[in-house]
Amino acid sequence: MKPFEYIEHTADAGMRVTGDTLKSLFNNAAQGLFEMIAVVDTIDETSSIDVDIAADSVEMLFVKWLDELVFRHETDEIFFKRSNIQHIDTTELFAQVYGEPTNFDKHVVYTEIKAVTYHQLYVIQNPNGVWEAQVIFDL
Repeated sequence: MKPFEYIEHTADAGMRVTGDTLKSLFNNAAQGLFEMIAVVDTIDETSSIDVDIAADSVEMLFVKWLDELVFRHETDEIFFKRSNIQHIDTTELFAQVYGEPTNFDKHVVYTEIKAVTYHQLYVIQNPNGVWEAQVIFDL
């Protein structure tokens, strides 16, 4: 079973994510995002970028993380396959993200994500220690 699932939302798309740690939650959310955008099996790891972000809360960090990935995908014209978070706490994150330059002859694309929203957003740590989050994307 994947650590993320897509949820239906009127005119948009959503994702519910879990992770044993905050690091795995954010990595799993990134993976869910990558797999929502394109078929990751068509993407090789020929490029990497560093992502270094900070925010005032874990919820804001979660949105900023996913928003940065969407932004870098669009502006750097790269499809991502995998993320590797080096450091994370509830307000800071440093990671490398791996993928390759956009090639529409090679990459199978599912959708374009316009924005990461705060609508119905939550990031919580359950009493059993498992982290859970939900996010809605504007398509």
